Amino acid sequence: MNFEKNPTTLAHEDVLDFVPDGVLIVDDNGTVTRANLAAAALLGYERHAVEGRGVLDFLPSFDWNLTRLPPHSGEFGRAHAAGVRTTARTRDGGAFTAEITALPLDRDAFHVDIPDGSSLVVSLRNVTPAEEERAALSHALRQAEAVLRTASEALVGTDTEGRIDLVNPAAARLLQGKASDLAGRELLPLLTPLGDDGEPLDAQTAPWILAVATGRGSGLPGQVVRLPDGTRLTANIAARPVTEDGRVVGAVVALTDRRPYEKLADEYLAARTRTARQHEAALARQEQRTDRAVEHAHELAGFLAGPLTRALHHLHAETSRLAGDSARPLWPEAALSLDTLAAELRLTMALVSSRSRPYVQDGAPDGPRRRTVLIDDVVQAGMRAATTFMGTTHVEFSVHAPKFAVHVDPEDMTTAVGRLIAEAIHTDEDAAPREPRHVFVAALHRHSLLRIEVRGPYGGGVGEHLDVVQGIARAHGGTLHTHRAPGSGGSTYVLELPSAVRDDTVADPGTTAPPALRPAGRHRALTA
Repeated sequence: MNFEKNPTTLAHEDVLDFVPDGVLIVDDNGTVTRANLAAAALLGYERHAVEGRGVLDFLPSFDWNLTRLPPHSGEFGRAHAAGVRTTARTRDGGAFTAEITALPLDRDAFHVDIPDGSSLVVSLRNVTPAEEERAALSHALRQAEAVLRTASEALVGTDTEGRIDLVNPAAARLLQGKASDLAGRELLPLLTPLGDDGEPLDAQTAPWILAVATGRGSGLPGQVVRLPDGTRLTANIAARPVTEDGRVVGAVVALTDRRPYEKLADEYLAARTRTARQHEAALARQEQRTDRAVEHAHELAGFLAGPLTRALHHLHAETSRLAGDSARPLWPEAALSLDTLAAELRLTMALVSSRSRPYVQDGAPDGPRRRTVLIDDVVQAGMRAATTFMGTTHVEFSVHAPKFAVHVDPEDMTTAVGRLIAEAIHTDEDAAPREPRHVFVAALHRHSLLRIEVRGPYGGGVGEHLDVVQGIARAHGGTLHTHRAPGSGGSTYVLELPSAVRDDTVADPGTTAPPALRPAGRHRALTA
């Protein structure tokens, strides 16, 4: 006779396999007598490998006393250690967080398919994902709390009726209360927006009310509000709705107190005002000094052009008259000394004249007056003009100046060549030789560039000459370079003027540059 199992009666072992949690049946000795498939899968073993081993192999921290309940204790069938978190070991040496629940069995009762002596049913469940989620949530909550506590803005959470749910410390200070006392109170009486007339605005226009009503963010920049103690301040108010499952459940209000920024703005404005006043005072003092300097310069120019020049002219005339008076013959040395003194007086008069005349002119300086001339004539006129500044010095010239046309201000070029020659032969040494001093002058051109070189035996010393030539070079858009030879080898001055040579233009052969110095005062920057 064949017997078939009744499908309506299942063995306990089959029932345990339907349970989603792992189940271990433990006897009095702590040995696992039964294990369902879920427990074997959690522990990483086959079912037969779990059964027969001690429960401490899988749950090292399991409370052993649960298997030793005294008989007739009345605790059978009641769960012990429900929801206890512990660590379970797996076959590969790993571990996971398990939540266990222990149910004592009556050892004297008969349980189908449960071995005799079994005293405990242990249910275990892997709660590692839940534990990680709980840890992540706890970390997020701590971070959110830290952000709320350290935020400089006042943050207030309200429900749909405008009552306070939460406040951060900044908001509690602003609303002049404790967080525990503010919870549940309406925000509008504590933070009342005011209109231009100082009266409270309509409650429905409050940003947090609008955010809840419309589901969109709302704000009032630079809004005057009244605090609980009646204090008024200007703040930026912004509100954003809080939604849950697509439903608005409240609003978050952020308030930025503008008083610190207004204080900084006032301090900045005060600092700028003090700085401006200091600058105005310094500018006034500088204008006074400038006025005194200009007045002194005019006085000095008047003295140079007036009394000093007349005295020098008188002294020069008397010295020249004595040197050339045939009625009073002098010994040769005295006559030579008078001639030398007359020459030095002419040099002094020329320097004084060039320094005094620019300051007399009050009009705006003019630019160079260019015209086409021959460079050879300009060089010859410059050599003659140099005699005004040479005194009794005898000079020998070597000149290389081909007859090519240039488009320059001939008076400026005459002045430049003459002063460079005077600078090249000037020396402050008392023991300088008395023989003639040799000067080399060359005028060259390459395409449209005019190059004038003056080479002399000494290094100069009269800064005025170079100042004048530098001014002429700038007025013509050119440059002046100085090359000092080592030792006592003298100096070379190179004046370069671009766009000064007209190869296609022939100057009138009869046109010569004026031999005299250019009129002082046309280029104030040249001699000032």
